[in-house]
Amino acid sequence: MFSFVFKMFSDGFAALPEGGIGAVSEQLSSQAKNAGAEIRLDSPVVKVTPQDDGTVVVETRDGKKIQSDALILATNGEVAEKLITQINGFESLEDLPSQEQRSVGCLYYGFEGEPPVKDPILILNGIGEERGNEANPVNNVCFPSAVAKGYAPVGHSLCSVTVLKDAMDLFQDRNEDLDAAVRQQLGTWFPNEKSDILNTWELKKIYNIPQAQPAQLKGPFPANVHGGRDSNTYRGKPLPKGVFVCGDHMASATLNGALESGVKAGSAAFKIVPKQR
Repeated sequence: MFSFVFKMFSDGFAALPEGGIGAVSEQLSSQAKNAGAEIRLDSPVVKVTPQDDGTVVVETRDGKKIQSDALILATNGEVAEKLITQINGFESLEDLPSQEQRSVGCLYYGFEGEPPVKDPILILNGIGEERGNEANPVNNVCFPSAVAKGYAPVGHSLCSVTVLKDAMDLFQDRNEDLDAAVRQQLGTWFPNEKSDILNTWELKKIYNIPQAQPAQLKGPFPANVHGGRDSNTYRGKPLPKGVFVCGDHMASATLNGALESGVKAGSAAFKIVPKQR
């Protein structure tokens, strides 16, 4: 995993999408619609049923059924497994151990003026075993507005703070205490700005994300950094014709892994659709 991450940073720069991460899905949506695709929102899928003719029937929560030449399960690992284990012949996968999920917390602060660190870098907590407690909850910090100016109003900056699961658990239902602890720790990192951090930085939002990403190492389904797993195979078992799966759980728990896996599944599905028509 270290070699993979090190290689990625040597291949190119880390980046943030202009307009926020939502701009990525908006771009994909726009291109799909321009190509003639129909996007249905608020339509959770409850069942997937491969047919004898090679097509796949998808049933939504409101009882509607959609028949398609190919189906790509582009969900998180938990949802993909739930749908796949309902397919005839795949019920036994439900008894296999699940891959551990990593949780994380994020705090965002807005403030007037320049950030303490003007370089577009990620600042890691280097105190080792002492991190992740009530006195030192911060794992890493960055200033997204130093990367993309649109992440904060003109004359202002945005600070993003990451807190890992163990520390988030210590502050469960205690957001004010978590905010205070984070400010105190950041004040030791940036002593020249300590007064502003404690008194004028505005807490925008605290996010607690219980299933941020699958665990990269160990477990039954660790990260695959060699192009991702085959999209028509799940946990070593070939999927029915017309069914494909993609997501970070099929490659590496990164945006790169998710997109790489999606491209792989899309290419595989594209190959079979003309033949079935």
